[in-house]
Amino acid sequence: MDTSPHIIRCLRIVTLLSSGRRLSTSEIADELAKHTDDKVVTIRQIQRDLRSIEEAGIPLVDTREGTSIRWSIPHHARLTQPLTIDDHELLSLHILKGALVSFKGTQIEHDVEKVARKLEKVAPGKVFLQEEVVSEVSPGRFATTVSDEAMRAIIAAIVDPHWDRVTYRSVRASTPKTFVVSFCRLINHAGRLYVAAWHPVHNQYLTLAADRIDHVERASDVTDRIHVFDEKKYRSGRFGVYDGDVATIKLRIDTDAADHFLSRLWHPTQEFKRRKDGRVDLQLRAPLSPELVSWVVGWADVLEIISPAKLITMCQA
Repeated sequence: MDTSPHIIRCLRIVTLLSSGRRLSTSEIADELAKHTDDKVVTIRQIQRDLRSIEEAGIPLVDTREGTSIRWSIPHHARLTQPLTIDDHELLSLHILKGALVSFKGTQIEHDVEKVARKLEKVAPGKVFLQEEVVSEVSPGRFATTVSDEAMRAIIAAIVDPHWDRVTYRSVRASTPKTFVVSFCRLINHAGRLYVAAWHPVHNQYLTLAADRIDHVERASDVTDRIHVFDEKKYRSGRFGVYDGDVATIKLRIDTDAADHFLSRLWHPTQEFKRRKDGRVDLQLRAPLSPELVSWVVGWADVLEIISPAKLITMCQA
């Protein structure tokens, strides 16, 4: 008996049974025959292989079902559990892994952490921003899609950081532009997928709408040191996904809503100061963006804009 075919059969049997299946010797022979050149695997060979597997210390369970005996490996002893996933499933796993953050501090936090550790083995690395993985999908959400090729390239660049040359269609430009970036994180925001990226020429972060990325290719000619993503720095220059000229914003919150505002993180630069009359002053540094205006107007019944005057004008428009 040749040693090599015997070892190969044993490994394939362990792989088959580690998937949780319970197979008879004839079913194992049929499965192995699919991977051999001569297409002939005898029952006697399988029986010898099963004995060798047990002698190697891998426990086997034989369960009689009618006239046949089915072989399996106990769950705790399974050595290999084959798992194949495509690119769409990989993105879904990254989304799921990021979404588990929302359960931190709950009664099921311990169980969720175990799930997260298992997902890390299949989908390693951090792809999404910490707190923007799950967002509400509101009416009027964007219906455009991201190309599969671009999405694969973006995820690959985030998990294994490197420089990429991206062709992007900005809403402010009539023609697409091509430039070098380092992709940092995905952001699922208000029904649209964005990418936080570092621009080495401008020395700043960009937020790119993923559906406006036409092409991505690795920039092997760029030898600059890879940028290390600083999530706090990225967030501090934005309110949501919008950037712009940063201003100091001062708001005064009514007493009834004070505790609600104090219990939440609205922006990395936020500072609260409770007043003697029970109201709370909130100060932060953020761009005067459409998203900030929308947020302030949404809370208009419980807060007052102290400064800047430009924000007051924007909210009245």
